[in-house]
Order: sequence, then structure tokens, then C-alpha cells
Amino acid sequence: MKVDVSTFGEIDGATVYQYVLNNNNGMKVALLNYGGIIKEIVLLDKHGNQKHCVQTFKTLQEYINDKSYRGAIVGRYANRIGQGKFSLDGQLYQLDKNGGEHNLHGGLAGFHKKVWHGQYSEPENSESEDSVSVTFTLNSPDGEGGFPGNVSVAAHYTLNNNNELALHITANTDKATPLSFTQHAYFTLSNEKTIGNTLLYIAADQVTDADETLLPTGELVSVEGTEFDFRELSVIKEKAASSPASALYKMVGGYDHNYVLNTSAENAMQALVKAEDTGISMALSTNLPGLQFYTGSLSSPEQLGALCLEPQQFPDAPNKAQFPNCIVQPGETLHANFRYQFSVQ
Repeated sequence: MKVDVSTFGEIDGATVYQYVLNNNNGMKVALLNYGGIIKEIVLLDKHGNQKHCVQTFKTLQEYINDKSYRGAIVGRYANRIGQGKFSLDGQLYQLDKNGGEHNLHGGLAGFHKKVWHGQYSEPENSESEDSVSVTFTLNSPDGEGGFPGNVSVAAHYTLNNNNELALHITANTDKATPLSFTQHAYFTLSNEKTIGNTLLYIAADQVTDADETLLPTGELVSVEGTEFDFRELSVIKEKAASSPASALYKMVGGYDHNYVLNTSAENAMQALVKAEDTGISMALSTNLPGLQFYTGSLSSPEQLGALCLEPQQFPDAPNKAQFPNCIVQPGETLHANFRYQFSVQ
């Protein structure tokens, strides 16, 4: 196993590096210290052909211009905070309104546009060791984007010989503050131009209800008998058409919804994606309570051709006391775990 490092570009005098993690099975994962981005995940499909499993850009400038969070670590707070504000310990905090009337994915000072510090490790004996890793670190000052607290973040990516990519994020703060990180890769396990025939499983009995701006209302909605029910492995386009379209689905014309995961047990599989044409499957595990499933509109000719599965705290949890706690206190360490297990058959 090994790590290949090269210069990918420069922004504002800071060098952006590409780190390519290679395992002994021919799988490779390319990472950027710009945004903590997963630039590439490549492995052999069932036909022996190289398959690129995430959407990517060729140049740093494309990532700089990108508004879709392509492959990036999102923070300080993934998804929406209503009206760009919240109260904590008797103080009102005003955030950027960069998602309509709401704060989205950390606002204008989001971590997806930061140059992180990168450090990698690889074994002395590449044949005997079982994993390689890269760690990205970042400091966010008190008041950045309107959020309280000096926050230090470390994102540790590891690739092993079982074709498992793990991301472990830790964070500390010197003031109470809401924190929610996610990984925003756009997965493309199929060779088809859309994700309609891709199969999906999500271990969730409910989704969070939302208003017309996709902000949670605070209510939970059962997936039973709806187009949101992926509790059995299902073809996405067939599930979307399996019942009369609900108002919640019509707002997107596809999926952009937070699933309430049934468990956040460390080793539980919360989601599974499978493409039959390539034989590639990806099992997702996380310790976070929510999972945003995103396809964009499934009927648009501009359909993404990819899907996102974003483990996260619930959207607008800083304003919804009934949602799982998202506040990190001084002296506490946040741990957010993401594990992607790839297999081919």
C-alpha cells in the first residue's frame, strides 16, 4: 500500500495537494486538502474495467467555481439552519443566509472552500501493512460565519485492503456551538447516465417533514407506503413511481430529504447502493442520526447522474429541541464516523 502526493494547484498563495491512497487490490482514492475533497474513488468492476465511483473535476479552478459541494467535507453545519439564526445560552447568533432565507452547509465561510493542512502516513513495508491514511486539519475562528467558538477539526481518511474507505472527523471548541459535518461525494457506481436503475437500501422508518423551502417542520413522517421507503433494496426509479407522489416528494421531483436512521450503532449498515451493470456495491455505516439522500429532480433532463448519501445531524437541529442534540460543549470532543465498504460481484 502507498500514498502518492502531487501538487494540484494554488489558491491565495496556498498550495493544494492531491493525495492518492492505493491499496493492494488496485483500488485508489484521490483526496485534496482543498475542502477535504474526495476527488476520485477508482476500482475494478465485475468486467475488470476501471470504474470511477464519484463525480470529479480535472482542475482546481473547477472546484473553486463549484457550487455543488462536490466531494467536499461540509461544515460547520451541514444542511439548513432556519432563517440563518439560532439562540444558544440566551444569545442570538445571526449566520449567513446563503440558501434562500436559510443558512446552508456552513454559509459563505464553509469548510468546503478552505485549504486544510494535510499529513499522510504509509507503512514502511507496503506489502505487509493493511492500510494507508491522510489527515486534514483546520482551525475555524470564533465568529466565523456567525458561529460561536474557536473550533479545531481533524478529518482522518483511511483506505484498507478490504476496499473500505473510512473517514473519522473529530472537533473541539472553546464555546458551546452547533456542529454537524458531512461528506458530500456524488456517487456514480453505474455506467448509466442517470441513477434511475441503481438499487438503494436505507435503514430508516421515518424522514423529517419539511416545508416548501426544505426546512424541517419538526415533525417526522413514516416512510411506510411512500416513495421514501427503501427498507428493502429497491430500484430508485421504480420506488419513486411506486405510489402517488406526495407533497414532500413533489417539492424536489426526486430526493433531497433527511432520513431518520433506525440506529447509529458503530458497525451497523445504514445504507447500501448497488449497480447491477458494474457489479459494484457500497455499504455505508455512520454513527450520526440522519442521512440526507439527494438525487435532485429525477425527471429533469439535467438529472445529476449521481446520488449523494450524506450522514449528518438533523437539519435545523439548533432550533428544534426535539431533534438529536447537535451542541458541542467545551471539553467535549465530537466524533463523526463515515465508513464506505466497496465490493464487486
